[in-house]
Amino acid sequence: MPDWTPPEPLAPTADGKLRGVLGGTALYDQPRHAEIRARVDAFVGADGPLAVEIGFDHGMRLLDHARRWPDIRWLGLEIRKRRVAAAAPHAPPNCFLWRADARTVFTAVLPPARVSWVYILFPTPTDNPRHLLLSPALVAAIRRVLAPDGAVYLATDVQGLHDHAAALFDGWPDAPSPPMGPVLSRRERVCARDGLPVYRLCRRAPESPPADGA
Repeated sequence: MPDWTPPEPLAPTADGKLRGVLGGTALYDQPRHAEIRARVDAFVGADGPLAVEIGFDHGMRLLDHARRWPDIRWLGLEIRKRRVAAAAPHAPPNCFLWRADARTVFTAVLPPARVSWVYILFPTPTDNPRHLLLSPALVAAIRRVLAPDGAVYLATDVQGLHDHAAALFDGWPDAPSPPMGPVLSRRERVCARDGLPVYRLCRRAPESPPADGA
C-alpha cells in the first residue's frame, strides 16, 4: 500500500480522554479491571529496563527477546484475544502479554519516564480513524512514558505509513537501535521471503525546552 495516507485522527473527548478500540482511556478506571491493572502495575514497577511491543501478533519475536534478555521486562500489547491466549502460556517471568489497546495503555496506565524502548512493528494501515494507531496523541503519550534515554523503533513495509510516522516524530533525534534478536516477526519474514522493502526509524524524544526564566 505505497499510496496509503492516514485518516484524520479522532479528537479527544471533552474531558481530554481518548477513545480507543477496547474502551478508551477510561477503561482501567473501572472496578472490574482492578485486578489486571494491579498485575500490570506490579510488573511495570519491578526493577529493570522496560520494553513495550505494540501489536506483537503471534509473539514469536517478543518471546525470543524476553528469553534472550532476561534482565529486561517485556510488555506485549495486542488487541486480538486469540493471539494473546495462544502466546501467553509460553511467556517467561520477565514477559507480560496483555490484550489491551496501546493508546489506552500509553495514555492512562504506564507511569512517566519508565519505558526504555517502544517497538511498533508493522502496524496495519487503516482508513478508519477509530483504528488509527499512530497519531499526535499517541506520540505525546509515548514521549510522556519514555525514560530520558528511551527510544521508539518502528518498522513497516508501507512507505506511506513510514512517511506518516516520520512526520509525527519530526524533531526527535535519531537513536541507536534497541535490542534486536535474530527472530523476525511474521510480517518481516514475509517481506524477506518476497523481497519487499522494509522502512525503519528509531528516534528518541527531544529534550524539553527550558522553562521560562530558567
